[in-house]
Amino acid sequence: MSSREQNFVTGVYRCKDPIKNFKIKIKLEQDRTTLIPLPDFESAHADNADCTSNIIEKREEKLISWQEKIFSPFEVSYYTHIGNCHNPLEEKYHNEVTTLFKGCVPSRKIFTYTNADNFSEIEHTNSLTSETKSVSTVLGLGMSEMQQKRRFRRNKSHLKEIRLANRHIVDFSPTDEIKKTNHFLQSSFQSFYILADLSPKESSEQEDWIGRSEYVLCTIKYETDSNIVYVTPDFSSPALNGQSTPYYIEVDGDSRNVYQYWLEDASESLVEEDKGKEEAILCQLLGRQLDIRQMKVGTEFDVPHRNIIMMYILGEIVCAEEFEYNDLFVHFLFELPKGWSCSNQQLSGITQKCHTNGTGSAYFGHLFETHLLLKVESLSAEADSVPSWPQLFVEVLSLDSWGRFRVEGYCFLKVPPHPGQHHFALPTWRPITNGPSGELRRFFIGGAPGFEDLSSVGIPATFEGAHLSKLGLKTTGSGTVHLRLNILHQSSEISSDTSNLENSENRNRHSFLLEQLSASTIVNSVNSVMTAFKKARERMIRAREGLDI
Repeated sequence: MSSREQNFVTGVYRCKDPIKNFKIKIKLEQDRTTLIPLPDFESAHADNADCTSNIIEKREEKLISWQEKIFSPFEVSYYTHIGNCHNPLEEKYHNEVTTLFKGCVPSRKIFTYTNADNFSEIEHTNSLTSETKSVSTVLGLGMSEMQQKRRFRRNKSHLKEIRLANRHIVDFSPTDEIKKTNHFLQSSFQSFYILADLSPKESSEQEDWIGRSEYVLCTIKYETDSNIVYVTPDFSSPALNGQSTPYYIEVDGDSRNVYQYWLEDASESLVEEDKGKEEAILCQLLGRQLDIRQMKVGTEFDVPHRNIIMMYILGEIVCAEEFEYNDLFVHFLFELPKGWSCSNQQLSGITQKCHTNGTGSAYFGHLFETHLLLKVESLSAEADSVPSWPQLFVEVLSLDSWGRFRVEGYCFLKVPPHPGQHHFALPTWRPITNGPSGELRRFFIGGAPGFEDLSSVGIPATFEGAHLSKLGLKTTGSGTVHLRLNILHQSSEISSDTSNLENSENRNRHSFLLEQLSASTIVNSVNSVMTAFKKARERMIRAREGLDI
């Protein structure tokens, strides 16, 4: 690879100081290694050194501040005539050009375009989609126009004669096309371009060379929201010999006419005294912000009362899949057993209606939050007073465009007693009738058998019997509901007991409290194991009796 084959890397810097303090130093000179000195045949007595000095140009150095306007030779020739100025900015440039140059074209090469200038180094239109035959919309054209502004001199005609513009600034009857072209989105970027006019100056009397070969040396963009500065290409990196590595530009593709330039960060650094003052001011400002935040938030957390356990449930109904009909929505309800209460009274909710789009899955992403309270006095060491945990009942419904309402499925879940994140895939079921009339009515006009009380899906908290019989209820399987729960436990009892574990009484109380929090789950597991064992024992006894006969 040649030493001149280099990739322009964008440097990203976070700007702590105001952007107006940013300065960059640029050095531009013609590469001497590519020049071939030719003898001057008209003056045979001329030295080769004189020929070389006519070809090689002097190095040009410039210290440029942020948004500093430096006019190019084309701009000087353009803004000299008042007829080319159609807005206040161009009139301002006209006054500056006539005052500074007085009709003379500058010989310098480096110039700049500020954020107020209508310039961009991008010439092509960015496609917003991957379609090769896509039709551009009004919004797409507006976004492309904001991403790239047209080059300065492409949409301007050079007028030598003085002619005032005959147009109205305010159009009281705009057309639809004018409305579309003047409606742009706002951008939070500020752009600054540093260019060089490397056009060959063959004749100083002719102006045909002006603006022929303009090249972008550096593009600087400042993001006002996050105070980030993008420098493309990045500042010149130092080489092994201590000198900075230059960037190269071939003028009009001619390898014999090459320029090289360097970019340096010339922003002035603060002295120690000013830096200390700035840090002191920032510390005072930060202290005031912390004081204001502390006044709004407070110094302590909202700790629940003594002998009360607070459980925060942050849940999300993720999706429902494999249901029979589209346009699904979910109704959910928390049922609190004895000893529980709710602080925010948010025990039920309903999601938005979601279409499956033929994929079989309806993604809701519905978030809900509830705060539940449990009194510690309800926990005791007796076996018959094991606390029961809240239950979550879920009902999946559908409502199509014809107004046909259907019950798609039911399911319920006992809230986990352990804090943390929990994921559930709940299978659902729905009741059906004995004959085919129910399914026909469900298909044509909607409607289906369901429960008036949603807690009847599981075991209602008001039920006090030993067995809950649902004999005669005919059901069929349905889809699956995916649920995510984030559970947090908070109690002053737990925090105080854990801080005083040296005392044996507090240690026993703390362990008893934690054991009781998960006792219901243990008891339910034991009951299920015992029930399965009894059924297996009965089957074995019946099998033995059959063998004896």
